[in-house]
Amino acid sequence: MTSGCASIDESVLNPNEQTIKIGVVGHPPMVNEKNIEFIELELGAVSSTSDAEFHALFIMPESLEEASSARFAGLYKNLKYPVFFIGSTKSYYPFIEETLTYSKAPSTNSGMYATGFINENGQYKIIEYGFKNDEQTEENLKELYSSIFNTILTEVAQRKTK
Repeated sequence: MTSGCASIDESVLNPNEQTIKIGVVGHPPMVNEKNIEFIELELGAVSSTSDAEFHALFIMPESLEEASSARFAGLYKNLKYPVFFIGSTKSYYPFIEETLTYSKAPSTNSGMYATGFINENGQYKIIEYGFKNDEQTEENLKELYSSIFNTILTEVAQRKTK
């Protein structure tokens, strides 16, 4: 398993170059980018979607408890696109460990706001995202999402070259 922390100031790729399709469990976020297509869905419907349907999946704060149900643990491990747990103070562990729920998991106190979980051929990559200057403002939240979109584009580009 690899782990990393994404800086909000990154501008690796221009997310406005292509449309990014993101499945969203919960309410879609407000973002700066115009080319992001959020597709709202129920968590139970994720397993019936094809891997080519989305570039990523967002689990929003109001859905974190449901998303930590044991029945979904295997789902996240097997998706071919990244999953981002938005607003999670408990990292990714309660979502992939079947015996743990979000409400019972300990907080990480890391100050991170979102955690990306990516399966790369059986190796799990974890990327955490925090706010610029540790301040949760509307502007910093939109910058955090921009950083996540850069990660998604990087993952899409890597999949195309494999």
